[in-house]
Amino acid sequence: MKKLLILNAVTLLALSAQTPSALPPALRGVSESFRTYAGRNLNAPFSTAADGAEEINPNILYIPKPRVNPSRITTSAATAPASTMYNQTSGGTLPVTIVGNFAGLGTGFPNWTQQGLLPPDTTLAVGNNQIVQWVNLRYTVLNKGTGASVLPNPGYVQANQIWSALGATSVCATHNQGDPVLQYDRMANRWVLSQFGFAVGTATGGTHPTYPAAPYAFCVAVSQSNDATGIFNLYEFTVPSMPDYPKLGVWPDAYYLTSNDFTFSTVTGGSSYVGSRVCAFDRAAMLQGAAPVGLCFSGLDPTHFAMLPGDFEGTIAPPANAAEYIISTDWFTLNSPPYTMQLRRFKPDFVTIANSTLNDGQGGASDSFVAMPFDSSVIGSCGDGGGICVPQPGTTRKLDSLSMRPMYRLAYRNLGANRETLVFTESIGHAAPGSIAGIQLVEIRNPGANPPQVYNNVNFNPDATSRWMGAAATDKLGNIGLGYSVSSSTINPGICISGRLRNDIRSTLRGEMTVQIGAGNQTSSSSRWGDYSTMQIDPADDCTFWYTQEYTSSSSSANWTTRIIGFKFNSCQ
Repeated sequence: MKKLLILNAVTLLALSAQTPSALPPALRGVSESFRTYAGRNLNAPFSTAADGAEEINPNILYIPKPRVNPSRITTSAATAPASTMYNQTSGGTLPVTIVGNFAGLGTGFPNWTQQGLLPPDTTLAVGNNQIVQWVNLRYTVLNKGTGASVLPNPGYVQANQIWSALGATSVCATHNQGDPVLQYDRMANRWVLSQFGFAVGTATGGTHPTYPAAPYAFCVAVSQSNDATGIFNLYEFTVPSMPDYPKLGVWPDAYYLTSNDFTFSTVTGGSSYVGSRVCAFDRAAMLQGAAPVGLCFSGLDPTHFAMLPGDFEGTIAPPANAAEYIISTDWFTLNSPPYTMQLRRFKPDFVTIANSTLNDGQGGASDSFVAMPFDSSVIGSCGDGGGICVPQPGTTRKLDSLSMRPMYRLAYRNLGANRETLVFTESIGHAAPGSIAGIQLVEIRNPGANPPQVYNNVNFNPDATSRWMGAAATDKLGNIGLGYSVSSSTINPGICISGRLRNDIRSTLRGEMTVQIGAGNQTSSSSRWGDYSTMQIDPADDCTFWYTQEYTSSSSSANWTTRIIGFKFNSCQ
């Protein structure tokens, strides 16, 4: 799905903090064995002509950051000390070993036929024996050791087939719209799959003839076993506005989904941003296949954009009854620095919905947050403009940086000894280098403390190469690994990894390693790239990082390729 769905002049609605509302499933069911279904439906993909319309419709375009300053909603009850970013220009040896490097979905994958859709939404989850990769509208299950698909030929399926048992009235079953996110719930050894669903409307006038139309839904599937080719519990949750860019986090009490919500004009097809939505779904009920209680806060402060839910990794659970963490930033809606991260805590009550809270965790009002200011040198890439600024060799076409928004995942780990950590990346700029996109790593220590500590804050920007579209995670020792895209006027879009050891100097990274060299450019006029990539930790050893990202294997409009790379720090065994 193209992000953001900022199609024309954006309306930012300043809404008051909302009370929670219940979100029961509109539809639920049970799938067949997915391996069986994939084989029987091999030549009859369950899709419609409208699938992926957002990616291929030339009239639906991304417009960079709107330079507006809407009425602020000041609900912050606490402020952490300003975080000083270190602009790093060199790094030491990266002590890692590559343990896997194989083709993902896209050009070069066996039996692949390219769909011509931009951007690919590249994501994966890792279990004890399998890797599930989902790219845009297609889904595969791979043997973790060999990288070979374990599904019947051609080795992948249309992703909305997962929900086909919900029937012809289900928007999740009848439309395949992308924006997938998936997880392996290591506490239960289950797979959790999701994407959004919506119909496609036709505008009566204006410049955007088609637009996402109701019904809008979160589509969620939870496996009944640790086999991703087996049976899934299926759910469709209907919401009143289009939940764009949904992100999924696993926590002991619930599965959490966040989204940027939009409404659309039936006349012009244009959109209005109506704030973020954060939802919690009763994890225990979904694991059992029961009807879960779901609840959402919506219409949240519209100046705080791209909310990410914390996602548990590791073997030590969060403290008993710990609230979920939600991060956001305000770069997208402010005119100039300093910019701020916002940290909220979400505690659902599935028995008494009204008792659910989303606040700073320190007694603040609903939608209050802990403000964590960046220093004034932190700006968006493209000279603080965001959007299209990443160069490629031999062409004037540039790529979209999706600047200054927290990128999936917000990885949570409890390392014991009163050390909890949240890790995520952004693509940013810096006052000195100008328009180059740098990869920023942020680590928040002890996020439940008053105040939390921004422990690591580094912009890795050693040369004229742009680094963006990153993802990060933490292994059981506390080492951090990250991956990202690279491109420049002399380097075709490719894939690099970097990281830091637990006891390295604060706000520094080791040097980078190129794990996939690009061999062409993306020439599409849309300039969209990625949307997101994914880094996960292998539950089998809690050491191995698995990363999936796109790159270019030849110059074309939309002939993208993806790669799956496994690596671990030599100190982690």
